[in-house]
Amino acid sequence: MFLRKRPLLFLSVILLSTLVIAEECAVEIQNEGKGMHIVMGNCKNIGTFSLGGIYNEKWEKLTYHYPMPWEGTFLTIRVDDKFYTNSMDPEEGIRMDRYLEQYATIEENKIWVKWMLPEEILVEEILEMIENSTLIHVKITNKNPSQRFDVGVRIHIDTMLGDNDGAPIYIPGDGLKETEKEYSGDYLNFKYWKAYNRKDKPNIVATGILDLNGKLTYPDKVTIVNWKKSMRSVWDYKINEEMSILGDSAVMLYYNPRPIGSGETMEIITGYGSGEPVLKNVSGITEIVLNKISGEYCPGEDVVMKVDVGSRVDFQGLLGVEIRNKKGILFYSKNMSTGVIEAESIKSMEFDFTVPEDVSLDEFNISARLYSAGNLIDEKSSRFSVDASRCVLPAEKGPNWFLIALFIIAVSLLIFMVYPKKGRVIIEKFKEGDTIRVLVWNKSKNDLRNCIVEDRIVEGAEVSISTMNVERSGTRLTWNIGTLKSGEKVTLEYRIKDVNVLPRALVRWDGGEEISK
Repeated sequence: MFLRKRPLLFLSVILLSTLVIAEECAVEIQNEGKGMHIVMGNCKNIGTFSLGGIYNEKWEKLTYHYPMPWEGTFLTIRVDDKFYTNSMDPEEGIRMDRYLEQYATIEENKIWVKWMLPEEILVEEILEMIENSTLIHVKITNKNPSQRFDVGVRIHIDTMLGDNDGAPIYIPGDGLKETEKEYSGDYLNFKYWKAYNRKDKPNIVATGILDLNGKLTYPDKVTIVNWKKSMRSVWDYKINEEMSILGDSAVMLYYNPRPIGSGETMEIITGYGSGEPVLKNVSGITEIVLNKISGEYCPGEDVVMKVDVGSRVDFQGLLGVEIRNKKGILFYSKNMSTGVIEAESIKSMEFDFTVPEDVSLDEFNISARLYSAGNLIDEKSSRFSVDASRCVLPAEKGPNWFLIALFIIAVSLLIFMVYPKKGRVIIEKFKEGDTIRVLVWNKSKNDLRNCIVEDRIVEGAEVSISTMNVERSGTRLTWNIGTLKSGEKVTLEYRIKDVNVLPRALVRWDGGEEISK
């Protein structure tokens, strides 16, 4: 049987060690007026934390192990292909404790800790208490005087609501989730998520805030996971949509790597704290979610609205949606049966509206109304806007043939001057088993100078490079060939496991480049 965190061997020893930890190894700020309690580890797994909130004048758990700090709620800092973590849990992570720059320190309503990584990357974690929530702020500064790095952040939150370690998670537009799920790209379009202590009449609810009028950093991916399965991962984690989270739930927020030059800073801010259930009545509308998080659209663009309807009892009714502009003119109206919604569940219903081509600037109000037996029982509204000036639209004027002719002449001259004459350069990329080969063949009559081959690999892939002098940076392999003589062939070769997607490779030289098919 999997022991949840640590086995209880000797009760007296556990009690004694708990007292020592409470006195020396935990830094905390607590404010009943703001309804939040933050506890951060300061001896080992420094910077891991737990959070609590007030419900009915009683402090309750929002993350596991509260009111003690917990290594299961932790950070991963990705620097190129290295993964640093402030927790002992991930199996392949590099522990950040050894690079501590500043122990956890209290500054008014904040707890602040710093690390200086070997690449001269300064990492600062700030937990800031606000009204009924905590802002998790990660600030990363490249102090290296000459190098650029690709840096990303993952925040792993081990949810626990009251006594329930397997809290179900509510995702606006997708309902109450009880199994693992991943949201990215077009599917990541919600501004918050919630965790419940129970499905039926929850009285302890936490809210994860992703967007707050542009003040927070919107993630690139959100995953709902089983903590027991995800705790050992340092970055990549493969979702199993059949895996239940009800025994031990967690949420991971990903902020993808991006280049940070010398002296530049990257900042990540998200929020997590206490909240209220999305369903306040027996049955009602919990949320309206648009397919664009910005709520800004162009003429002719599709507005996809998901309206969530929840109920504490078996329910069947009618949902109506109307769209009117700021003058009150009706543009859209549709009624849809909810079908049977089972007790203690939430159903997402989809409505589609296409912005008319002749609308260039306007604001629209979405009204959703829920009826039962002909009676209005709940309503909710949302907004979106249309502004053609922010959209890329086809030019109305005819083409300027004089400029087009000049452009064609210039391009022709450039090709004539720089492209290798009498022949061409071939680059081919192919896979045999786990082996990838990139072949470059100079079939032109000229030598190619300053020739460089660049290839892309899938993020997180295990790669074994056979060709000498190939450098890897993040997802990029670079091979500086130098001069590739006329008729000469060269091959970049490496082994990669469990990858079927082959991004295109590129070869460039003084005066040209080619991309593999």
